[in-house]
Amino acid sequence: MASAGTAFAQSVAGTLLRADSTPGAGVIVVATSGAGDSVLARTLTGSSGRFKLDLTPGTVRLRALRIGQRPFVIGTFALAAGETRTVRTVLPSQPILLQAMVTTGSTSCMKTGVQGEAIAAVFEEARKALLSTQLRSDEQRPVVRFSTWTQHRSLGDRETSPKEMRFQEGESLQPFNSLSPDSLARVGYVEYARGENTYWAPDADVLLSDTFAATHCLDLTEGTGAETGWIGLGFRPAVLTRELVDVRGTLWIDRRTSELRRMDFGYEGLAAAAQRVHPGGRVEFTRLPDGLWFVNRWEIRMPRVAAGGLGPRVAGVFVTGGEVWRMKRGEELLFTNGAVEPAAATHVVVEGPTGMVGGVIDTIMTVSQCEPGKKGAVTPMVHGVVHDEDGTPMRDALVTVEWQQDHWFDGPDVLWQVRRITGVTAPDGYFTMCGIPREQMMSVRAQYGALLSGKVIVRLREEETRAWVDVRFPSASDTLRTKGVVVRVRDIGGRGVPHALVEIEGGRGRVTDDSGRVLLSAAPDSLKMAVRRMGYSPFFGKLGRDAATGEFAVLLPPRAQVLGAVRVTVQNNVPLQNTGFYDRVLRTQRGAFNGDFITPEELDAHPVMRVSDLFTGRRFVSVSRAPGGRPMAILLGRAGCRSSVFLDGRMISPSDESGQTPTESKTAYVLIDDVVDPHSVAAIEIYASAANAPAELIPLVGAAQQGACGIVAIWTGSRR
Repeated sequence: MASAGTAFAQSVAGTLLRADSTPGAGVIVVATSGAGDSVLARTLTGSSGRFKLDLTPGTVRLRALRIGQRPFVIGTFALAAGETRTVRTVLPSQPILLQAMVTTGSTSCMKTGVQGEAIAAVFEEARKALLSTQLRSDEQRPVVRFSTWTQHRSLGDRETSPKEMRFQEGESLQPFNSLSPDSLARVGYVEYARGENTYWAPDADVLLSDTFAATHCLDLTEGTGAETGWIGLGFRPAVLTRELVDVRGTLWIDRRTSELRRMDFGYEGLAAAAQRVHPGGRVEFTRLPDGLWFVNRWEIRMPRVAAGGLGPRVAGVFVTGGEVWRMKRGEELLFTNGAVEPAAATHVVVEGPTGMVGGVIDTIMTVSQCEPGKKGAVTPMVHGVVHDEDGTPMRDALVTVEWQQDHWFDGPDVLWQVRRITGVTAPDGYFTMCGIPREQMMSVRAQYGALLSGKVIVRLREEETRAWVDVRFPSASDTLRTKGVVVRVRDIGGRGVPHALVEIEGGRGRVTDDSGRVLLSAAPDSLKMAVRRMGYSPFFGKLGRDAATGEFAVLLPPRAQVLGAVRVTVQNNVPLQNTGFYDRVLRTQRGAFNGDFITPEELDAHPVMRVSDLFTGRRFVSVSRAPGGRPMAILLGRAGCRSSVFLDGRMISPSDESGQTPTESKTAYVLIDDVVDPHSVAAIEIYASAANAPAELIPLVGAAQQGACGIVAIWTGSRR
């Protein structure tokens, strides 16, 4: 017989990956005995997809449970005493399609055939989410800051007292602790003792129990109104007795993602007077990108009973609830509700894991633009500050707010549209994103070059207009990187080569930043590329990743310089980097503007006879012939109107055949081949419109801009 000290000396550890080779975060791993379905242990994978289970010796069967995916058997094997088994598995994509089927009104709890299968599929998805709220990965537990509050209301639901709010911090993700399922089956969900009524809400333990399943019926309903696109899994008592108060309600699941969104519940078996105030509650669920589930908001309402001459009567409503305000793992912010804490609230720090609320006693005691909406109201917005790892505000960081919206069916597949709003931080790191939805889960993330912050999940409540989100890049050792690769260009001295043009075979070129790095949206272990920079010998070839850094390292030796005769000339030759060209290239690559660039390296590699030849096949601009039969080339924007043309920062006034200006003729254009010799061009910038261009290049308002669309900025001088 194994002793207590050696019973769990064996374990199974491993890594789960998705079909696209990204970590399988938030996957439930279940170990069962090989002879049957008895559960030996469960755990949740962390953000890296890793897990570990301590088990007794014997035959073990491992299964992976994922939201919206079919269960997958990882493997079955014999675990010897003292053995540590390591597994690495790629989980296939096997999505589940949740079909709603309205069965409400049936008097039978037993559903068979198609109805039974539909109910079982929806129940299994809800069960996975509920189970995830109870499990923890081996990663550091997040610290949750949450509030609990109480309030009295009238029978007409009018507030009769202010909210009394209390803040706490702890590691628990459970908002309330109910009685055990067996106890609730015996005494019911309301206890009467010494003039006080204790109302219990069904928690995850209760909803997952065999006792609850045996005493409640399930049915399905299609969501309407605010629940459109959701499937409701209803539960109600199979048998209602006079002595006990039971619960009925609905678990709402998003059809697009198979994720549990909310639970609405009410009490059955109360007196008629108590039922008129609609006693019950609401629990809202949130899932983070790493798979962590938690309850982010909850509310329970109960009848407030007072003594009277004719006996107890319902005098009002007592409401209690709570909300998670933020969640952090170390210094990383995982979730925020976007609200500002009231200064007058009571603050309590809870040491160690704890339940948030026990049974409730019934006793008397917010690239986007922000514009005004109707009646001058500000549109819903998310705003905040982006910080680096040291807490310093970061300018020109790209901020993205993302959420899911309209969904549709394509045969058996459910498709949905992902909506993103992007913006760039100001010099003080501040950003504002408007036009966001209310009551919908959104992720906020910042990117700066190859650096990527973690996602912060936020939801704007119906009554709120703005949500504050602080985004911080993690420390260097914990820095997340986008799904892509970093190419680092150095000279023979090991120094980074800024503004080098890096082109991947079959892709568009990008320019390195001041450190010589550039992020490319590719993820193979080898790349075929061309790297060019004026003054350096170009690189053409295939490279593999650096085993230590995961980057692609390119070495550019300096090109030998041939010194000619010394000449003294007078030039107005401003170095290209001093014009802001490379700064705008890098900001566009981070998403600040919508532009296209012709770099010195590209000009040097593809010489042309006419300037107009440089614009053939470019984005945002096309080459056409001047009106009136003139055999000269002009530049048109995407809408077919003329592009505004700048030469070394000065706007060129268009003219027609008679030399008239735009105020006198609508057919005036810039004859691009008359502007400059192609061999004098150092670089070119092209923008789709003034709204998508840097402020310093936007044309002056008035006659000079009339009828113009798109901007072309030409820089002359040395290409070095």
